[in-house]
Amino acid sequence: MSEALTASERIAACFGIEAARALVIRPLREATLSVVHLGHFYENGDHPVLLPPDDAFLVMLYLVDVYHSDIRPDRPPAPLKRYPKGSICLISLKDGAAISVRGHFEALVFHIPRAHLVELAEEAAEPYVDDLTTCRGIDDQVIRNLGSALMPMFDMPDEGRDTLLPHVGLAFNAHLAHRYGRSPAQRLSTTGRLSPTQEKRIKMYIAANLSGDKSIDDIAEATGFSVDELYSGFVETTGQSVLEWISACRISRAKSQLSRTGEAVARVAETCGFLDEKTFVEDFTRDVGVTPLEWRSRNRH
Repeated sequence: MSEALTASERIAACFGIEAARALVIRPLREATLSVVHLGHFYENGDHPVLLPPDDAFLVMLYLVDVYHSDIRPDRPPAPLKRYPKGSICLISLKDGAAISVRGHFEALVFHIPRAHLVELAEEAAEPYVDDLTTCRGIDDQVIRNLGSALMPMFDMPDEGRDTLLPHVGLAFNAHLAHRYGRSPAQRLSTTGRLSPTQEKRIKMYIAANLSGDKSIDDIAEATGFSVDELYSGFVETTGQSVLEWISACRISRAKSQLSRTGEAVARVAETCGFLDEKTFVEDFTRDVGVTPLEWRSRNRH
């Protein structure tokens, strides 16, 4: 517990904040996840934030529009960039990190030791990943929703909060591994097929990133395969190409959203990863035999 609290205090100090509200979560075994609610107004120009090297990852969920720039050793500072409210940054702290913040800053900051990735594989039977992909300023609805669920818990009595926190922490870590996890280098079996764990990892990564613009190269890199081995191993194992499986997965998710929600067709197309509404309607009608609106009218729950 004290280790995680020290991590929270250290993060706050890096941002020049003397005291910040923090949550300490132990989702599985020993590894602790720290969540810090940071808020400050930097009124005297740019404020440097220097994060020391650490065997951990950092996720910042911005609660307001935030402006900061990267500080790189032996280079001029990067241009100031706006990070919209609700977006996230995910970075590795392996070599430390440095930014310069300007103006109003408010965020939930998640400190995730690498040990969480090991525990997910050992305790929760998740495919093993050994790294997370760096991303900056992206929209992640799952993390945004989990952040909203965590905010009231800062003021919740310990008894109720301690019951809920492990479930939220596990969901958070599993989502990070599914969407941003990178597997160690993989090889196909002598039969040219994927192992059950490899197949699960590839499908989970694709499903977690359907709304994004992930190429075959991205999928191969994240799951530890060369592009050629990913192509051949997936076909040999599933009887479908990767692109065919992605298309089927998108149609399946679209059916679910159409039947369960009243979201506009354009929004369903966006969240399921289609290029645009027109492409979605054409692909859906070709594969299902009716338009998305016709499907909804027949299958609305």
